[in-house]
Amino acid sequence: MLTNYILTFFIYAFAGWVMETIYRSSIQGRLVNPGFLRGPFLPIYGLFATLVIWTSALLGNLSWTWQYVWFVFLSTLLEYVAGWFFERFYHLQLWDYHSTPLNLHGRIALPFSLLWGGLGLVFYNIINPTVQQQLQLTPSPVRTVFALIMSAYVIWDLIDSSLLLRRLEHFVTAFHEHYDRLELPTFHIACSPFYRLLHTYPKMRHTLHETMTLLYAKQEALEHFLKLQRNKFYNHDEESDTHSLD
Repeated sequence: MLTNYILTFFIYAFAGWVMETIYRSSIQGRLVNPGFLRGPFLPIYGLFATLVIWTSALLGNLSWTWQYVWFVFLSTLLEYVAGWFFERFYHLQLWDYHSTPLNLHGRIALPFSLLWGGLGLVFYNIINPTVQQQLQLTPSPVRTVFALIMSAYVIWDLIDSSLLLRRLEHFVTAFHEHYDRLELPTFHIACSPFYRLLHTYPKMRHTLHETMTLLYAKQEALEHFLKLQRNKFYNHDEESDTHSLD
């Protein structure tokens, strides 16, 4: 049973990553890795699916209406706690519902909670029975080995990505303190490890919010500087050619 829980977590963490990748990429007009992990997993989707299955004994005798209410409550609680966790320990707000009606602290919003409830109904009554049936058809040793491999990978990815978030926080603090003395090429190289996170979450708030504005301004200044240098170089060549003809 533990192996099934682990595999279920990974299956839906991956499915959630695919959904979010399509959604965010369509909005931003380019391919986006939507998670804070490097790999193709969004743990919040896997955790939601696992909790739904874990509480399935309580859901069997409920009508679809009460199942929907439970999924809305469970998803809202999970999303709020996850949002609080990142703000509390990483000083980051990885999603922002402040512009969405009926939101609470920008972490949750009623329209999205209602959407999660609908996804929960589809998952529990239609998708998951088929997935669990396919899992049972897979030999037990194969399931165990796959669960161990995926667990080791995600634990490594979680630690590595968490350290990267910490490095980003320290980088932004140092950048803010030494902004006036930072050379443009040095800045460009120093922030390169964080490009994926910055492009994935362009609306990072709290301790990063004001500093991100400076960071992006610095990057734009670099691009403008390089453009001016190119124009100056081309104009100099044109003047040299003119003088040669004279």
